[in-house]
Amino acid sequence: MRDILLTTDGLITIKNKTVVLIRRAKAPFEDKLVMPGGHVETEDESVAHACARELEEEIGLKISPEKLKLLKILDAPGRDPRPGRRISVVYWANLKEDPDLQAGDDAAKVILRSIKSLKKEEVGFDHWEVIKMLLKKG
Repeated sequence: MRDILLTTDGLITIKNKTVVLIRRAKAPFEDKLVMPGGHVETEDESVAHACARELEEEIGLKISPEKLKLLKILDAPGRDPRPGRRISVVYWANLKEDPDLQAGDDAAKVILRSIKSLKKEEVGFDHWEVIKMLLKKG
């Protein structure tokens, strides 16, 4: 069996209307919109702490892991074209005010978009599955 890698993504919304995404700076899915996230880096790091760390590294958002709510697990085989199997634990937080965000790490740019304006073909990985959840909530 190939390596299984644990990853995490953060679905950040603002006032339940705007979603915070990044434009990926590198392959796979270069230039596509994705949720900020990345790998759990050590055996001592919880997934929620990894998510909070990645949010700070990729978009400059400082948030306590305790404020992140478990939302979904993305685990379909082949969901990520890189070697190994990546299973992502997705957390969600809704911010009440517009944050000051800056792109860093794997992010070419931070993108704030109305949830309803997003289209499947703009979104990388299987992150559209999570966006669909938001659209259904209305």
